[in-house]
Amino acid sequence: MGKDILILFGPPGAGKGSHAPKIVDALGVPQLSTGDMLRAAVAAGTEVGKKAKSVMESGGLVGDDLVVSIICDRIKEADCAGGFILDGFPRTVAQAKMLDAMLAEAGTKVKFVLALEVPDA
Repeated sequence: MGKDILILFGPPGAGKGSHAPKIVDALGVPQLSTGDMLRAAVAAGTEVGKKAKSVMESGGLVGDDLVVSIICDRIKEADCAGGFILDGFPRTVAQAKMLDAMLAEAGTKVKFVLALEVPDA
């Protein structure tokens, strides 16, 4: 059986934080937040974390290459063996293409995309 790789999309307040734990429980895979992963890589002092830290300290946005690299490192961990949920990534077509290429190199692909939509008030 392949990995359960899910992308969770939605604007702030759409319910990603409310629904993600239920999906985590149902699929038995971790939820990965790029922000959390960036902070963890910086705190751990990894090579990618050091690069991200210098960008973040200068007030810049961490580039797509670094973010995808952090995801690539993270999904090699044992808890991602059965898959994972990406929360808020990819945000652009370029990021999606990079993610697809990285997953293809690992012999897998995104299985589900869940878009939470909230009607305008």
